Amino acid sequence: MEWVWFGHKYSVPFILLMIRSSPNLEKLQLEIDVEVSFDESFLGSFVPEDYSNIMLEHLNEMEIIDYSHQENEVAFVKLILANSPVLKEVRIFMWNEIPKRKKVNITKMLLSLPCASPVVKIIVTFALPFWLC
Repeated sequence: MEWVWFGHKYSVPFILLMIRSSPNLEKLQLEIDVEVSFDESFLGSFVPEDYSNIMLEHLNEMEIIDYSHQENEVAFVKLILANSPVLKEVRIFMWNEIPKRKKVNITKMLLSLPCASPVVKIIVTFALPFWLC
């Protein structure tokens, strides 16, 4: 999915509805649009506990491009990690505008999240590879 904006109050529930409708999903790739602005009435967060029944039994790989560490992004990543027992690899490419010092702290936090999969490899990078630019 391209141009996803996690700050919109309906974006994460919509994405999770699509995921729930795809029980055999093996790969998930999200490209976040961090520079979109909406009226205040469209902003909001979601409650991860409302989606605890989502089980991603086939998800092997997840990739997030332009991760900016918004509240909904963090909650989404936590939810996916906690409910994906066969997840093998997660690649998170941070948004370029985040200061380097903050990127280091975010990386530490992401690497310490609990995971349902005992073999998941979480890769956090500060720059996009040339083929995604």
